[in-house]
Amino acid sequence: MFDYIKNFINSNQLWIGAILGWIISRMMEMLQKPKIEFVIIKDHEFTRNSRKFKFINLTIRNSKQNFLSKFFFGNQNLNNSRVWLTFKDYNSRKEILKANGRWASTREPIDYSSGQPLIPEILIPSRETIPQGEEANISIAIKENGDDSFFLFNNESYLHNWKNPDFELKDNKYWLKIRLLADGHEYTKEFLLSNPSKSLKNFKVLEK
Repeated sequence: MFDYIKNFINSNQLWIGAILGWIISRMMEMLQKPKIEFVIIKDHEFTRNSRKFKFINLTIRNSKQNFLSKFFFGNQNLNNSRVWLTFKDYNSRKEILKANGRWASTREPIDYSSGQPLIPEILIPSRETIPQGEEANISIAIKENGDDSFFLFNNESYLHNWKNPDFELKDNKYWLKIRLLADGHEYTKEFLLSNPSKSLKNFKVLEK
C-alpha cells in the first residue's frame, strides 16, 4: 500500500505541486484581502431653498488588521473601489433598479461658480481609495419631505436637480444590495430600506 502511494505521488508530482501552489496562492490572497465593514450612519436632514430633504448614506470602513496580519502583509488599502446599488422588491426580491453608486467623499460633479453639472465628471464612475483604518461614505437615496416616493442618488442625480425620474422608487419597503469591487475582490451587503410615509422621520436604512 505504501509503495502504491509512493508511486502515485512520484508519477503525479507535477499535478500535486500545481494544486498545492494554487491552494497556497489562494490562501495568501485571502489573508491579504482588506477587512471591510458596511456601517449604517446617522440620518442627514437639511434644508435647501426652504425645502426639507433627507439624504441616506452608508459608511464603508476598511478595518484595521491585527498585528500579525499587518506585520506579514502590511497595510491593505481598498484601492480604486467602485460601488453599485441594487433595489429589490420586498416580497419577490425581483430587481427593480440598479445603478452606479456615488462616493459622497468625492467632489460633486458641478461647477461651483455657475452651479451647472459637469457632464464629463458625471459620466465617469465614482471611485475612491480607502487606507486601512479609515472610512468613506457612499450616497444611497434622497427624499423630500411630503413626498411619497424617494430617489436613488448618484452623480447622474445632479442632471435632474437631485430627482432623476429614472431613479424614482415608490414602495414603502425595498431590499437594498450594496456591491463593492476593489483590487479584483468583491464585497456585498444587503439592508432593508424603509419608506413608510411622507415624513422623513422613518425614511431610513435598517439592518437585514
